[in-house]
Amino acid sequence: MNAADSTVPIILNPSARKGAVLRRIDPLTTAFAEHGLEARFVRSTSADHAKQLAADFAAQGSDLVVSLGGDGMARSVAAGLVDTDTALGVIAGGRGNDLIGKLGIPKDIEAAAAIMADGRDRTIDVLDLDGKVCLGNVCLGLDSTVQHQANAARLIRGRWVYLYGVVRALLPPKRIELELTIDGQRFSFRGLTAGFANSGRYGGGLRLSPEAALDDGLIDVVLLQEGFLPKLAVEVVEYSFGRHHRHPHIHFTHAREVEIDVPEGAAPIEIIVDGDAIAQTPATVKIRPSALKVRVPRTS
Repeated sequence: MNAADSTVPIILNPSARKGAVLRRIDPLTTAFAEHGLEARFVRSTSADHAKQLAADFAAQGSDLVVSLGGDGMARSVAAGLVDTDTALGVIAGGRGNDLIGKLGIPKDIEAAAAIMADGRDRTIDVLDLDGKVCLGNVCLGLDSTVQHQANAARLIRGRWVYLYGVVRALLPPKRIELELTIDGQRFSFRGLTAGFANSGRYGGGLRLSPEAALDDGLIDVVLLQEGFLPKLAVEVVEYSFGRHHRHPHIHFTHAREVEIDVPEGAAPIEIIVDGDAIAQTPATVKIRPSALKVRVPRTS
């Protein structure tokens, strides 16, 4: 990074995790200074505000804008940087932090700051859900229940809170019915969950897709059908931990665009984007290839 670019904007939500993210400001200031950088912390008031702040920094010529928070904050900052020459940097400050896990960025402040200073810029795809940027995954059904259960948990931490959410969501599971149009081919789906993956990682390290890549120009479509509950529970837990073989109720395909709707007369279904409920059916998700630069380790 050149001397002219030594000031790095870091966008954060001061209320994230009940203000716990603010405790990272002083260590980050020190860590950035050790690499000859000045950390400029900017507090956002909403997702749209974070997006606008990032877009403004990009327009001003910043070569890097950093998100300090979880996957939701990274998504908001990325929304202001897509299709620009400004790279997104991500430093952990949230609960799941799945994007950095996929990118190979550690949670440790000093190590992450070193990557922001000396890493390389990689170009990745993003998902577009009716104009909303998504970095990780779009999910309906079981995953919505998992997210609500995980958010309600108070004594469980890390990936275990999401695994807890998976188990709770299966007791008993709630069926969804969808009308899907995958790259122009329409069919009906009746099952427990439908996922559309870019990173394929969620819940603090669990896996949504075995093959998801951030730069392949494809959406990984993952459909979980109904089944005998004890067997299904074993499949889902094994699958979530990355054991992706011999699961007859879990089906895959790839796509570039998926239209998501419900049968006529059915109520809309909540859509989870990177762990947040931000939309409902009907909706269209499509891939935007090579739309975003991200700062990653040089060895990544």
